[in-house]
Amino acid sequence: MAAGMTGTIGALKAPTIVAATTMAAVLAAFGSTLLLEHAAHLRIDSVMQAVVLSLTLSRAHRGAPLPDRLNGFVVMPAVALGSVGLGTLMRDDAFAGDAAFAALVTSGVWIRRFGPRFTKAGTLMMLPAIALLVIPHGAPGAPSTHLLWAPAVAFIAYFWVTAVQLAVERPWRAGRTKAPASAPPRGKKMHASTRMAAQMGVALCTAFAAGHWLFPDHWSWVVLTAFIVCNGARGRGDALHKGLLRALGAAGGTVLAALVSGVFAPRDPDAVVLIFAVLGAAAWLRQWSYAYWTGGVTAALSLLYGYFGQSAIPLLQTRLEAILAGVVIGVGAAWSVLPFRSRDVLRRRASESLAALTDVLKDEPHARARFEDSVTELDTVYGPLRLHRFVTRTRPHHADVVDVLRETVPHVRALGPGAKALRANVGAVRRAIAGRHNGASYKPLALNDDDPAAHAIDAGLARIHEIYAPRARGAPPTTAPTREPGPPEKAPPAG
Repeated sequence: MAAGMTGTIGALKAPTIVAATTMAAVLAAFGSTLLLEHAAHLRIDSVMQAVVLSLTLSRAHRGAPLPDRLNGFVVMPAVALGSVGLGTLMRDDAFAGDAAFAALVTSGVWIRRFGPRFTKAGTLMMLPAIALLVIPHGAPGAPSTHLLWAPAVAFIAYFWVTAVQLAVERPWRAGRTKAPASAPPRGKKMHASTRMAAQMGVALCTAFAAGHWLFPDHWSWVVLTAFIVCNGARGRGDALHKGLLRALGAAGGTVLAALVSGVFAPRDPDAVVLIFAVLGAAAWLRQWSYAYWTGGVTAALSLLYGYFGQSAIPLLQTRLEAILAGVVIGVGAAWSVLPFRSRDVLRRRASESLAALTDVLKDEPHARARFEDSVTELDTVYGPLRLHRFVTRTRPHHADVVDVLRETVPHVRALGPGAKALRANVGAVRRAIAGRHNGASYKPLALNDDDPAAHAIDAGLARIHEIYAPRARGAPPTTAPTREPGPPEKAPPAG
């Protein structure tokens, strides 16, 4: 019972720290921008912009290297200044503004092909532009002198996110060496970021057209949803999974918003406190499902509408309809424009994890850190695969590959010096994943090997091999002989 309680506390600790860090940065940015708003006589939009930016930055910039964080102090205000012009253009010339917005966001996706640093730069490029969809810079009646404060607001949000995350993460005191980033894959096949950029461009153009036609006063909700569904979607299954979560979360949030509608009078300060409490709970629950985040944001918007004296329920019904339209557009783009499967993404990333495991067995520097990082990256495709396994009840399933590699992490930490016999089986499994039939076949480790961690890893390799190279009917099983391994050090939850 004590072990179970310890595991539960450990599972809750990481999401709690993430949520607390996020809300600390959000509240600090909110308070600082509120002071700026009073001193410079700005609009309340500036405060809301700071909240939106700090919320999105807290997730996008988590774990970023220190040089990238320092570069952001230059990049973020510059991009925010550019977004002022973009917002004004979108207000005055919808066609040209929408085209410029789509080009900016699409280019931010495309440059991910050049590596992690460009991926971070592309994310920073898009954040102020995406914030335009939530709180427009160029709202009617906003003086240009007020709009030019946008770089200062972006700087405030970025400063507090960076300060709080550095205080919590303390990278200068980290005991684990960060593995060097792997080089982007090369080959004749079209790069995944090119496919994702094409999908994003089509989705945004369609969403702008449909939004202005169907929801002329709230077209931005369609565009924002299409962006969320397509942004970083690792294949068709991932896009569909994200779309379902966003739709379910919005529906649940609409029901919750209906329950709290009318509880607070306009301009009631207690409503502001509840808004931040709801956002904090949503940030905590987001670690388990994006649907919770969507529902929390919908409920927070209901309170915000009520704070400004607007009727929340009709707006929330319209928002739900716009979100559903955006989901259909985003999923449709992912499935029809240069589509690729989530299982193919899993195949590539599982192969990268096993390549890192091979380096561990060769005693290469940073190999163990690279292996654990690559296993963590598998979380990005686990959601849709797990949902597919649940719906189809298929066994074995490709989602099992992620489970196996997660379970392997503590055993890799406990490997003894005599585990190099595993290299041949790792190579056999990598060939099975790639669909190659050359080289030695998988053979379970001999029972006379006294390294229990090696046998635990080999049993996992057998399970992966069975998924990608199922044995013929009547052939002997490939499952490794099992023995009771000693309890290794418990691995932290992936992600």
